[in-house]
Formats: sequence, C-alpha cells, structure tokens
Amino acid sequence: MTDPQPSLPGMPRWHDDPVVRDTISRIRNFGLAITVAEDLCATHAKDPEARAAACPYAYTSGRSLIGEPELAVYGLGAEDAVEVLCDVTEELDVRSWKRLVAEKTEIYTESVDLAVTLVEAVDTTDLRVHRALFPNSPVLQVVWPDDHGFYPWEQRYSLRPADQYLKGVEGFARDVGPRVISRATGPNRAQRRKKKR
Repeated sequence: MTDPQPSLPGMPRWHDDPVVRDTISRIRNFGLAITVAEDLCATHAKDPEARAAACPYAYTSGRSLIGEPELAVYGLGAEDAVEVLCDVTEELDVRSWKRLVAEKTEIYTESVDLAVTLVEAVDTTDLRVHRALFPNSPVLQVVWPDDHGFYPWEQRYSLRPADQYLKGVEGFARDVGPRVISRATGPNRAQRRKKKR
C-alpha cells in the first residue's frame, strides 16, 4: 500500500510508534507539530510503567526541515507552552537564532505577557518524538524568568530547579570563528597499525 501523503525530504514516511506517526502527519499538513508532555496521554494511560511528566514541557518538530533548530520549553502548562513556542517561532522566522542566543536577547511573548530567552539545549533525552524524527538537529530551550525577572543561571533566581528544568547552557552558542584544519605531521593510520605489530 502506498502512502497517500507526500514525503518530505529529511523526514521518515512512517514510524511504528503511533505518537510519532501522528506527528509526521501533522508536520505534513501544517509544517510544524508541537508535542506537549504534561499528563499521561490516552496512548500511555493504560501502561502501568508510564508516568506523567514531573515538570511539564512542550517542544516543536518540523523546524529541522527548513534548517532551523527545534524549540523546547519546560515548566509551563500546555496552553501557555504552545503559545510561547508559537510566539518564539514567529520571532525566529525574522531574526537569527544564533544572534539571539549569543547576545542573550530577550524575546517578548505577547500571548502570555512574558519575556523569554534562548539557550542551546544540551540534553534532549525528554524529546522522544524529536529524537525519533530528527536525532541530529539542534534544539533551543526557551527559558523564562521568575517573578522578579531573574533566569535560572542568575544568583537571585527564586524558583526551584524542578519548576523549570534547564537542559542547556546560557550563552552556549558563541561564535568561535572558523574551524581550522592543519596539516600536522605524525603517523597516519597505516603507520600506526604497522607500529602496533
């Protein structure tokens, strides 16, 4: 049986996990899908080993198809998380994410009246659908401040770590300049193998 929906380069046509299949369908139809992990979904509610997320989170899938990093946000309820991700996605359509991360620029999200900033996510293990579809694409974490305007990496931040998991490093996307490949002298692979014998 053939797939009635067109395939997109860089994305699998089918997956054995129904949640991933649904995400593939949403990306084909809308160009972007947002996955929210807050409570147990209907798919996993009957699984005795399934647990609700300790810290709710949401993330995008599909931005990788246009060469942009995916977005993730932790600690917000489902509706707020989706609104924040949509606002930041719109902002990234007109601004450079690398510059926003490097300059620690705050992005104002009108929908929830909140200024946020971006950090590159180092740990993406929670983003199950993203890892199934785009395992090698970068992810930016949308980080929100506490009630006093302080971020998790600032000393006066007043929330517990469990209120908003920090999966990245502040200022991580710095411009380190071009990579230089030098012609260093030394034994090549064949010479190293011969030496070991």
